Amino acid sequence: MHLNNYKNRLYGRTKGRSNKKIDIENYSELIQKFSVSKLDNNKSYILDIGSGYGETSVFFASLYKKDTIIACDKYINGNFNLVNQIQKKNITNIRLHSGNVIDILENNKKKKFFSLVSIFFPDPWPKKKHYKRRLISKSFLEILHPFIKNKGRICIVTDSISYSRSIINCIYSTKLYYWSNQKTQYIDVKNYYNVETKYYKKAIISGRKPILFILTKI
Repeated sequence: MHLNNYKNRLYGRTKGRSNKKIDIENYSELIQKFSVSKLDNNKSYILDIGSGYGETSVFFASLYKKDTIIACDKYINGNFNLVNQIQKKNITNIRLHSGNVIDILENNKKKKFFSLVSIFFPDPWPKKKHYKRRLISKSFLEILHPFIKNKGRICIVTDSISYSRSIINCIYSTKLYYWSNQKTQYIDVKNYYNVETKYYKKAIISGRKPILFILTKI
């Protein structure tokens, strides 16, 4: 599938349900300070798709200090929280894109920029009629492939059984990645990445077991 076919495929909320008003003008100005569009061929990047409240971006920024983390999410409340963390902790290797990840890919030639692509708890869209809204598909994995460094990884975490089945089908149908942790997919995600996101905690409280997929580019 061509990038343009994903261009307008953004679903879900942009703002939280809180009655607290968001100053959009101030938000745009704040995000602009940390925004990214064009990537540097001489740098290594980690792409955090659906960064939510920014927990994974902050974690990866500390773990991979030589890489630049690109936090990509349209969720305004989460981006506000991430910017606050960046400023509070004086983090220098995080950049934001408040929108569709396809924008980042489309604005850059198909070069091997990413050593890691992180997709923690993508929206499962549990109703069958909404399955087509799910981010991860055979086509999406194919689109990402040329942007990932040799032996680079995609890490996906979901607590949805139906989504995990769909992801497994995508892995086998693309044949572009090696499923590195196939035998240990049910081991606690924190054994690999010791970070607790809002959605990780929500899954544990609800008795759901998050499943980790580590795909290595072939």
